[in-house]
Amino acid sequence: METTTEEQEKMYEEFFKYPLLAEQVVLNLDHLNYRYNKLREINTLDPSNKEEFLMTFDSFLVLFRALFLENGDVQYTIQHYLRAKGDSETADKINAFLDQPVFEWSDLPIRKMLKFIADKFVCHADPISTEDLGFANAYMSHLMNPYFNNNLQTILEGLNKILESSKRVIN
Repeated sequence: METTTEEQEKMYEEFFKYPLLAEQVVLNLDHLNYRYNKLREINTLDPSNKEEFLMTFDSFLVLFRALFLENGDVQYTIQHYLRAKGDSETADKINAFLDQPVFEWSDLPIRKMLKFIADKFVCHADPISTEDLGFANAYMSHLMNPYFNNNLQTILEGLNKILESSKRVIN
């Protein structure tokens, strides 16, 4: 169901009922970067770190999903926050960035890959197939590999660069 312009305007007005929303956005972005840095510190070659890695990855992915990947026109994503503040250009840049392919050999968008992992394995208790598990393992290996393009580090750096170009995130 599509949201009308009138409904979006009402949602944007709701944003401004929360005077600390700008600070919350900045805090959530700081937490996202902190979680990613913690994730990078975990030695994944040591099998005893598996649980810590998965817990930290899940924590990162849940916040990433909430900030950038939520469905619907009335969710409190950063893109909607930026539009409410009058910065549709930055919101569009974020969406364009998330819609670019993860792999050079596939048209799978970054957004779809991250949402697949989050929705199938973290945020919902959906039934999974052997194929789903294989895809999730391959995607997570790609995301954590510093030698691949569009790994988690480059994705987060790309989004941070887009956000830094906008003064509206914290104002």
